[in-house]
Amino acid sequence: MRTSRVALRVESFNRAGVVNALAKENVAVFDVVRYSSREFGFYVEKKELRKTFAILDGMCYNYTAESFSSLGKRVRGVLKRAGLMAGVFVFSVLVALSRGYIWRIDVSGNETVPDKVIEKALTANHIAVGKKLSGFDSEAVAAVLRGIDGIKLATAKRVGTTIAIEVFESDEIAPPLAFSDTDILSDYDATVTRIVAREGTVLVKPGQNVFKGAPLIGAYRVTEEGAEPTHTRASGIVYGKVAFTKSVTVATEWYETVAEKTYSRTRLKLFGLTLGKKPKSADGVEIVESYSKFNAFLPVKVIRSRVTETKRVKKTADIEELAALTEERIVSEFVHEAVTNGFTASRTVRELGGGLWRVNVFIEAEMVIGGA
Repeated sequence: MRTSRVALRVESFNRAGVVNALAKENVAVFDVVRYSSREFGFYVEKKELRKTFAILDGMCYNYTAESFSSLGKRVRGVLKRAGLMAGVFVFSVLVALSRGYIWRIDVSGNETVPDKVIEKALTANHIAVGKKLSGFDSEAVAAVLRGIDGIKLATAKRVGTTIAIEVFESDEIAPPLAFSDTDILSDYDATVTRIVAREGTVLVKPGQNVFKGAPLIGAYRVTEEGAEPTHTRASGIVYGKVAFTKSVTVATEWYETVAEKTYSRTRLKLFGLTLGKKPKSADGVEIVESYSKFNAFLPVKVIRSRVTETKRVKKTADIEELAALTEERIVSEFVHEAVTNGFTASRTVRELGGGLWRVNVFIEAEMVIGGA
């Protein structure tokens, strides 16, 4: 591993979504490794760590930093200055303290309820990576999880510094009991598949095509043939198949900045006198400097420069691979944004020229098209 980069390990089924979110914020990702279906790793530049953490936190994914070269440098400094025994003591204290915090949350058993929903509920109740383990109540956590729509039973237990969550989902998420004083209208152009009516007059039937805004359940009832409709409330849910299309332009050729050579330079400053030369800035040269005092008694400032010479490298990818990743990302975004009862997805690819391609993703899903 290059010392100018940091290895991260992320828990997510949506690898393409994570990489695209980082790329959208101009964070370069290197050497992606798939550990399992829900966990993968990669490297980022140390200077991009703060931005990377913010993006991952915003996506509510669990992640760990596998190695920090700057941390290792500080630890080596402690061992050199304070001696081996002092370093071992500091390390032991850090390990002891770390046992009092949550460092990992494992969720299993959920198929329809997204990890993100479970993690948000836990975070709202102060159960998150980095939080203290003191006061952890497995029954209280299980009660929080049972309050999530779609979860029937749940267990939570502590295994070292890991919180293991297992959920058992409901057979079907029951629609909330609600009413409307006006007709229930369709939110989409769709083909009606199922109708669950509680009150009012059903105006559509399975297999019927409806347009957005069309009435589905009328807020009235007819007591007998020829009689005037009697106003009432409309209550129920109508399901339908809805078609979605999204197009994305991808490139099969692009350039990435990669490190070609890395070295260190050290300068000393004493009473305005500088010993050693400052590295020269130039295109393709990245310089990261750190400062420290030689010791508590001598007014000597130590300036360490980590110099990385980079170059732009042309990268290429197969269009079918890019199209598959694009479809995976779009489908993942769709599932997170719309609760569905099943969907099918397909794609087409069209060359635009100049190494650019248009990927069109088509999704047909059964979902709630109107209800109250």
